[in-house]
Amino acid sequence: MKRLLALITVALSLPLIGTHGVVAQKPTSRVLSLCTLVNNWQDYNRQKVRVRVILGAGAEQTWLYDPMCRNGEALTHVSFRQHVEGDAKRLDRIVAKDRQAWVILEGVFYGPEPYRNVDPQLPSSIRERLINSPRRYGHMDSFETMIEVTRVIKATEVPTQDMVKNSEGCRW
Repeated sequence: MKRLLALITVALSLPLIGTHGVVAQKPTSRVLSLCTLVNNWQDYNRQKVRVRVILGAGAEQTWLYDPMCRNGEALTHVSFRQHVEGDAKRLDRIVAKDRQAWVILEGVFYGPEPYRNVDPQLPSSIRERLINSPRRYGHMDSFETMIEVTRVIKATEVPTQDMVKNSEGCRW
């Protein structure tokens, strides 16, 4: 009986124990704009967020942009977790056809934070450059921010007036 009581106590207390180094969880019911997210990256860094934005896809990478934010510039690299929940199949169909989609995504956001744990074995010039520069994401470090998508809440086609005109589907 004592053993059973001890097991129940441990099982009930596990959710209360904090884990070191794990992404902090904030309520994610509020849907943010891309400008709010990237302009206030310190407030959302390593936090679970929801964002309404256009997802664009090219040969090398996937990114987020909003025509109403910074002249529609591609601002955030997109990485998908292995098992994305929600409407991922619909998003795949739309992107396969149009190479972009309006989406509401949920995921963990990463900003241009300083590099952590720089290898002391690196040559000093490289090590100092890494320590003094913000982290970048995506193909050839093209972006200052990234979202690791865990859930596609909604995916719809981009109306013609919102579409980007160049062949890559990205404004650089």
